[in-house]
Amino acid sequence: MQNFNCAWPMRLQLLINQFFDMDLVKVYNLGVGGTNSGVASNMVKYWMYPTELAKVGPDVVVNSYSTNDSLPPWDLKDDPNADLVTAVLDQARDGLQQFIRAALTSNRCKVPPLVVHMDDYLGPQQDSLLGEMSYNTAMRQLAKWYDTFAISYGEVVRDIAWLLGDSTFSNKKDVHFSNWAHQTIAWSFGFASLELLSTFCDDEFARAVYNFTSTAEHNMIPNNHLYLPPPLTRELLRKDVEEKHAEALISAQESYVAMGCSNKTAGDDDNELEDRSPCIVSWIATPGGYGAPQISHFMDRHSKNSGVPIRGWKTENQLAEGWGNKIGWVATQSDEQQR
Repeated sequence: MQNFNCAWPMRLQLLINQFFDMDLVKVYNLGVGGTNSGVASNMVKYWMYPTELAKVGPDVVVNSYSTNDSLPPWDLKDDPNADLVTAVLDQARDGLQQFIRAALTSNRCKVPPLVVHMDDYLGPQQDSLLGEMSYNTAMRQLAKWYDTFAISYGEVVRDIAWLLGDSTFSNKKDVHFSNWAHQTIAWSFGFASLELLSTFCDDEFARAVYNFTSTAEHNMIPNNHLYLPPPLTRELLRKDVEEKHAEALISAQESYVAMGCSNKTAGDDDNELEDRSPCIVSWIATPGGYGAPQISHFMDRHSKNSGVPIRGWKTENQLAEGWGNKIGWVATQSDEQQR
């Protein structure tokens, strides 16, 4: 959807603020067409946010890359013997897990943002129904493993769309859908959020009244927000998981001490305007954002400051829909280099 004001993130903002009759939330739609969770991981890791958001960081980070993460690998799409169900499952798990780990450690010593997965994918990108649900399977596995929040619009309307053939909430011929689907995604997100809030309040009540604390909480390092469980991969064996968990706890404690987290109080602002990128400048090139003029201006300025001329390079605009929706800095001659 080209108009971000019509897409479901803006509809979600309007829904929540109208429900509570106040400007309670502000939703930043940082999605870029043709990208996946790998790109999003770098955006979160290096705080590639709008200036206003970069000052404090997000309270909630939503990953809604289910469609692009569900695309079968290009080298397998035309292979009749390829197991696309497993290929997409592994691909989705790897990409989404990378994003989760980046998001959960993005606030350094402070409480991490709530990580939400919104599965809004219904196809069509492969013939197998199990393959079309591979992302959903990976998402639910990881949400349980990392204790994150998973919502599936697909589960809400899948029977209507697939079994009854209703095209109101999906598109049989394309992964992009209509305004009815966007609105329903916003409603699904809002309803799931209320359920989450209700469950959280029930848990806090039980904790206060019955002094209930889970065994897992007793075994965790108090106030250490850097802990991550071992990566959930095929190589992680049941006989090794207890040892890997212990190693992860030790690693988190070492990072906690090395970063001086124990010396910071709850009121400390550890997210001041610090450039977290290892690059001179970093961007996700997108129409309407950091585009061709901005890239050219930066490269020209860098060339003048460094004294290194730029030859054989230019910005390239490919603003077609989908995977071609990119603006890049590309070589136009062979054997060209740039420092």
